Amino acid sequence: KAKQQIKNLNKNGDIVDEIYIIGVGDLIENCFGYFDHQPFNISLTKTEQEHIARLMVIEILDGLLKLAPKIIIGGVVGNHGENRSGKNSIVTSRLDNSDTQIFQIVGEIINGRERYKHVKTIVPDEFYLTLEAKGKRLTFYHGHMTGGGGNSESKLINWWKNQAMARLPAGTSDLLITGHYHHLRVITERGRTWIQSPSLDTSKELEARMGLTTSHGVVTFTVSKNGWDNLKIL
Repeated sequence: KAKQQIKNLNKNGDIVDEIYIIGVGDLIENCFGYFDHQPFNISLTKTEQEHIARLMVIEILDGLLKLAPKIIIGGVVGNHGENRSGKNSIVTSRLDNSDTQIFQIVGEIINGRERYKHVKTIVPDEFYLTLEAKGKRLTFYHGHMTGGGGNSESKLINWWKNQAMARLPAGTSDLLITGHYHHLRVITERGRTWIQSPSLDTSKELEARMGLTTSHGVVTFTVSKNGWDNLKIL
C-alpha cells in the first residue's frame, strides 16, 4: 500500500525523494506486566515477537528501498517494550527498550551493505526523536511518559507546551506524532499540528472496558516547505 501511495503521489506531482520509516513504540506486546491476564493471551515469547518485528521492519524497508534516494529509519520507546518483572515494575531503565533495540539491530544488519547505502538509522537516547525534513521539524514520541490528568489530548498538548517552556528540542517542532492512545486524532493550532496514530490492531481489553475501537493502520503523510499534507491511514 505504501509503494502504491508513493507512486500515486509522484504521478500527481507530489514528488517523494525522502522516506522516513519511524516507529512510535509498542512494536511488540511483551509477555507480562501490563494487564492481569496477559500471560494467558500471548502466543509468542519476547524473543519471537522481537524477531518478527525486525523481519517486518526489513520487509517494509526493502519494499520502499528503490523509491527514494534517501531513507531514514528509526523509532522511540513505548511502554510495552520495557523490561518488567511485574505490573508497573521496571527492572532496568525505561530507555532499555525493545522498540528501539529492534531498529538498532536492523541498522547493524544493513550497515555496510551496498544496497542500503542510502539508508540511515536514527535511534535517540531520549524518550522522543526530533528531526528535520524539508525545512520542518518533527517530533516522534510514544506518549506514555506524560503527566497530569485529563484525556489524551490535554496530556499530550500540555506535554508539548512544557517542552517549549523548558526550551527543549520537542518544543520547537512543527509536528508532533504520537502513539499509545490507539485512536487517530489531528489537531492544528497556530501552524503546529499534533497527529495521534491509531493502533495497528484491536485491543479486546479496551473494547471490553470502554466499548471503543478504531480504524487500524499506519499513519502516512507528506512534508514539504508548506507543511504536512496527504495524510492517509494504510
